[in-house]
Amino acid sequence: MKLIPTIALTVTLLASSQVFADSKRTAEFLLSDPKPHQDQQVTLDVAFVKPVHWKSPLPEIAFFHAITMDRTDRKPGGSILVAVPAEESAKFAKKYGMDFDGRSDMTTLRGTFMVSGGKKEHGRPGIWLVDSTGKLASLLEQRKLDLPDEKIEGGGAGPDGPGGPGVRPRPRRPL
Repeated sequence: MKLIPTIALTVTLLASSQVFADSKRTAEFLLSDPKPHQDQQVTLDVAFVKPVHWKSPLPEIAFFHAITMDRTDRKPGGSILVAVPAEESAKFAKKYGMDFDGRSDMTTLRGTFMVSGGKKEHGRPGIWLVDSTGKLASLLEQRKLDLPDEKIEGGGAGPDGPGGPGVRPRPRRPL
């Protein structure tokens, strides 16, 4: 009877397609090939967030690094810069948490995946980020926003993905 192997193969394919679908919700996935996702709505599985180490150039917008996690394998999925309305920054930090300790869940984050302009005259490419404010596209188009070239430890918001420009590799510990 050939029906049982066919059913088993179908179930296996459906299960594996769901596994691959979840891993696409990490910063590493987006940053590994960013162009197809540019200016698209994305959903990320966020483990926690960290505030940036610089003052926002716009008082109405706050910036955080969202540290993502691959839900399927429970492994780190890299980090990416996120823009949120400044008046919601405390609520945002509370919702996603500021560290991984004690967190067993992940919360999803939706926004538009885009690249800041960068400065070609300085040889600096743009920075990939997720905009949850809906305001950054017009600000970038009007050249009213210039983001600092911040180095990010342990995953990247650099334009070429993890390990690309703007990303400092994590130091390795000796065995």
